[in-house]
Amino acid sequence: MWNPFKFFFVKQDLPVDAKPTDSYFEKLIKYIPADIVAAWLAIDGILKDQTTNPLWLVWSVFAFLTVLTPLYVVYMKTDPPGFGPTKTFHWMASTFAFVVFIFALGGPFALTFDWYRPLFGTVVLILTTLLLPLFERFFTRQGLPQLPGKK
Repeated sequence: MWNPFKFFFVKQDLPVDAKPTDSYFEKLIKYIPADIVAAWLAIDGILKDQTTNPLWLVWSVFAFLTVLTPLYVVYMKTDPPGFGPTKTFHWMASTFAFVVFIFALGGPFALTFDWYRPLFGTVVLILTTLLLPLFERFFTRQGLPQLPGKK
């Protein structure tokens, strides 16, 4: 019988380029594929140069890149390609980190919602940089630091 908890709670490997000395912000950025970030920044720059932009276009680009992020993580950035229990945390974290990154920049949220303030994006970014390493500790094969004198 298939157990969904077993699929989501398998200990995962850390990102390939992760180092124990990485800051929380560096860890957050490493979860988002650089190609996805570059695509967003390039398209956002093009759209901001235009005098009028349909709001649906900005949301469509955001939605497309959000859906593309987990696919990119498991098919382009991991070997062997494809979804699997050992990649669950990475694709979920990368997708969440991308959404938080765009929210912090404003993106379509700032254009659509009157309640949006840059302060909200900053707070969410800070909280995410604190939470992702905590979740990483639970869901990855990262050894806990040893106490001095303990083996």
